[in-house]
Amino acid sequence: MNKEAVGTLTGKYFHSVKSDRETIEWQGKFLGLASPGLYRVQLFEWVNGTESEQRLVPATDMRYWLVYDSADAMQAYYYNVYCPQQRKNGKAGV
Repeated sequence: MNKEAVGTLTGKYFHSVKSDRETIEWQGKFLGLASPGLYRVQLFEWVNGTESEQRLVPATDMRYWLVYDSADAMQAYYYNVYCPQQRKNGKAGV
C-alpha cells in the first residue's frame, strides 16, 4: 500500500481479512496515521457495534482489507454479501 493510499483512509471503515483472503476478523474505522506505515484504528464489537479497543496496525497487514466510505456500507456488505456467502459455504457462526 503506497503512502498516498494510506493517507486517504482516515475516517473510512473496514473489515480486516485474514490471510485466507476470505475470513473477516475485525470491523472498525481508520483514525489516522500513528507514524509512517502504521495506522491507528478503532475496532467495533460484533454483537452491538459499539467501540471496543484501538490498535496500531502496519499498513502492510492491510493488504486484503475491505474498505468502505461509511458504516452503513460496511454493515450492508457484511449482512448482504459476507454472511450469505459463509452460509452457502457451510461455515458456522455467521
